[in-house]
Amino acid sequence: MKNVPNSKTNLDKAILRFAGEVRKANELRTLMANTIVAQMIGDGVVKGGSGSRFRYGNQRTRATMDLDTSWRTDLDSFLKGLRTKLSEGWNGFTGEIHILRQASPRGIPFEYVMQPCEVKLSYRSRPWFTVQLEVGHNEIGDADECEMIDAPEILSELFSFLALPKPLSIPIMKLEFQVAQKLHGVSAPKSKRAHDLVDLQLILNNSEINFELARSLCQKLFTYRKVHQWPPLIVKGEEWESVYNAQRRGLEVLDTVDEAIAWANELIETIDNS
Repeated sequence: MKNVPNSKTNLDKAILRFAGEVRKANELRTLMANTIVAQMIGDGVVKGGSGSRFRYGNQRTRATMDLDTSWRTDLDSFLKGLRTKLSEGWNGFTGEIHILRQASPRGIPFEYVMQPCEVKLSYRSRPWFTVQLEVGHNEIGDADECEMIDAPEILSELFSFLALPKPLSIPIMKLEFQVAQKLHGVSAPKSKRAHDLVDLQLILNNSEINFELARSLCQKLFTYRKVHQWPPLIVKGEEWESVYNAQRRGLEVLDTVDEAIAWANELIETIDNS
C-alpha cells in the first residue's frame, strides 16, 4: 500500500488481504494491537505467553490473547504513563485504559495477583480492538532489567504493507525470570496452569538460559511468594490433559502432558543442581 488505511474498515480489510484468511487475520490483529500497546508501556516489561510471541513469533508459540506485563515503579505511575501515551496516540491509533476488578484467589498472596485491565484501541477515532492487559508486580526485580526485542518478521512485514512505521523494539522480561515464574505457577498446589508446560518447552527449545541464575531466581521467587517451597514437584492437576493437548497443537513439544511433567521435573532438578 502507498498510503496508510484511511478508516478502521479499510484497516481491517487490508489486514485480511495481507493474511489471506480470516483466522490468520484475527491472529495478526491481536499481535498488532498488543505490539502497539507494548510500545507505550514506558516503565514496564512484557512477560508471559505474549512475551514469547514477540520473542519467537506466531508459528513457534501457543496462541494467547492477553498482554502480560510487569511495572518497574508502581501501578499508579505505570497506568498514568500508559494513559498519557494512549491519549497522545501512535500513527492514528489512540486508546483508553479501563481498570477491571482484581481476582482474590484463596491462598494466593496479593503480591502474586495480576491487575486486569482493558485497553480499548481506536483507529482514526473509531473503536478497533480491545487488548486484555494484565499488570503484575515487580516481585524480585523481574522488571528492573529487560531484553529489547524487535517485533517478529511477519509483524514488520504487516506494518510495512499497511504503510505504517516499523514498530519499536519491545521490552521483554529476561528468560530466567520467565522460567522461574512459570515453574512456580505450574507447580503450585491445585495449579490450573498446564499451558506453562508448553511455554517452558518452547523457551528451552529455542533459547539458552543461565541455569545458575535461574536457580537463584527460583529460590528468591518461591521464598517471596510463600505459597510452596523450592524445589517443587509438579503433579498433574484436573483437566491438565485436555488443556495441554489444546495448547500444544501445531507446536514442537512433547506429545503428552505426562511426558511434559516428567520433562519439567527433570528441568527443576537440573536447575537446582546448577
